[in-house]
Amino acid sequence: MNGRTLVNRDPAMAALMGAFAVSATAAGGDFGTEGEFSFGDDYGDDVGFGDDDVGFGAAAHHMTHAAPKPTAAQAIAAYHKHHAQKSHGKRRQMLLDPNAGSDVKIERYSFSLSDTATFGTAAAMTSALSGAPDTDFRPQIVTMNAPFPGFAYIQNIKVANVSVTVGPGLEDAYNYSAASWGRSLDMPTLTPANRATVSGSYTAFVPPGYVQGTTYTFGVNFKGPALLAGGLGNL
Repeated sequence: MNGRTLVNRDPAMAALMGAFAVSATAAGGDFGTEGEFSFGDDYGDDVGFGDDDVGFGAAAHHMTHAAPKPTAAQAIAAYHKHHAQKSHGKRRQMLLDPNAGSDVKIERYSFSLSDTATFGTAAAMTSALSGAPDTDFRPQIVTMNAPFPGFAYIQNIKVANVSVTVGPGLEDAYNYSAASWGRSLDMPTLTPANRATVSGSYTAFVPPGYVQGTTYTFGVNFKGPALLAGGLGNL
């Protein structure tokens, strides 16, 4: 038995052993003589072990070479596809971590003040409508839960010692109800060292559906960007 016989009986095993190429003039030679085959030479160049295109028992002539060099158009298309996938992945990641890649961590937060009013009793708003946030916070939207026009009037909204109501007259708190338009204001940034304060008064008006003498929690809510607790940087 010589090398050619072994190759013909099991070409897959012969390829695995590096003995695939047998010299045509060595049909009668001894197995393993120099020149008949190169045991393992250039093994990695000719055989892609584990390639999807080559089965373990496939004939040697089915083995493929490396993929051809892409054309310029193919390379450009692959480049655009890669960056489109990266961009889409980044957008999806931002849904979970909108501060990814930023050394300043900013989120949208809510800051509220509340007071107790009594229907049918005229009274000034108390000092309960004054307070400081727990982190740097820039209010942008104001909402008040006045149940009906004429229930309460706002005299001043002061944020970080700056009045954001600049006229001499009173403003109906209902103008800032959730159903109202124009609740966005440009207000200074608050820090834990300063306060937001709302001053005004409740009227003796009892809105329809409410009972005179009962109490009502009047709330003033601010929404806007804030420094995430533990975040870096300043606003």
